[in-house]
Amino acid sequence: MLCLHLLFFISLRERIRRGYPDFTVFYTAATILRDGRGHQLYDEHVQYEVQVKSVGQIATRRGPLPYIHPPFEALIFVPLSWLPYPQAFAVWDLLNLVALCGVALLLRRSVDTLRLIPPWQFVSVCLAFFPVFDCFLQGQDSILLLLLCVLGFNALKRENDVLAGCWLGLGVFKFQFVIPIVLLLVIWKRRRVAIGFGVVSALLVLVSAGLSGWQSLLQYPAFVLRITKSPSTGGVAAGFAPNLRGLVLGLFSLLSKPGGTVVALLLSLLLVFLAAMKGREASRPKRLELHFSLAVAVSVLAAWQTNMHDLSLLVLPLALIGDYCLRTLAQEPRRRLFLLLPVLPVLVSPLWIVLWLVGGAVNLMAIPLLWWVWEIGKELSRSGSVSLSPGYAGESGSR
Repeated sequence: MLCLHLLFFISLRERIRRGYPDFTVFYTAATILRDGRGHQLYDEHVQYEVQVKSVGQIATRRGPLPYIHPPFEALIFVPLSWLPYPQAFAVWDLLNLVALCGVALLLRRSVDTLRLIPPWQFVSVCLAFFPVFDCFLQGQDSILLLLLCVLGFNALKRENDVLAGCWLGLGVFKFQFVIPIVLLLVIWKRRRVAIGFGVVSALLVLVSAGLSGWQSLLQYPAFVLRITKSPSTGGVAAGFAPNLRGLVLGLFSLLSKPGGTVVALLLSLLLVFLAAMKGREASRPKRLELHFSLAVAVSVLAAWQTNMHDLSLLVLPLALIGDYCLRTLAQEPRRRLFLLLPVLPVLVSPLWIVLWLVGGAVNLMAIPLLWWVWEIGKELSRSGSVSLSPGYAGESGSR
């Protein structure tokens, strides 16, 4: 699969050079900030003007590939905006590779099984995971969010919930994923996470206001909502959203779009509610890996805007669940099977490519993910109902 990805990347290198990837939106926003026009950051005419100047006219586009992230994230890309577009794309992908190496090294601190293999092997496996490859192909920022989630998880393992909230707060450039994770952690009695998250988020709002002005910032939610509703202006079509919204709008095409949207919203809220209840049932502190895996998996399903590369976040629960199966369920092959089997289709790159390029039905990937969420929830309930061993009880009592 890694070789398949490499061939795929090489075959698309000319399109990358011409500015087709999503990286164009970050390059555009950074150029606008660099030129001192932050107040025009969400002006579509300005975005289109900058894109045409940077990468030229693309025949299939009648407008800009829109930048819909908060203003503060564009700051990261300002240094790259001084480079020509192809070189800037190459440098960003190199930084993504460095971030992926950071994920491998950080996870070794809290995932015992990963210490049995060198970090480069873990990175190679990640590059063979199609959503991670798509992140490199598009020049996207999902690996950066993955790195912040790993830092947050490590902080939770050390019982430093405020620091965990700070790391997750830095990830609000993709708030549709981070907010459900923080909300679930708070419901699961990690309330101090909200302190760090709230402080960092507030600071980033102030930074964003300083970059683009309050008027532009107040217009930002309406701008994002309009873009996400319309695939013709850069939103994700139902068949290309591997989440509950994509699944509902793709499978139940007989529903009117407003009706399907309401159904998808209700199902997303229901999924978050059920995950919250499952997590509260299991209060054992040594089940953090299951809790956090459930939170991440639920966030990508319940988020309103989910792309293929956003599923790079699943690298974290995949590592945590794999470690849990090898260590805790070493003598339970049946439970291991049910925890690992649902996610197998997500690991098969040719299936992704067929659903993407041939079937236009990437939304079907939400089905195995829903099954996986169900199995993680069942395992949480099972582990929460197991009586504590005398040694563990004594340790808890001493605390």
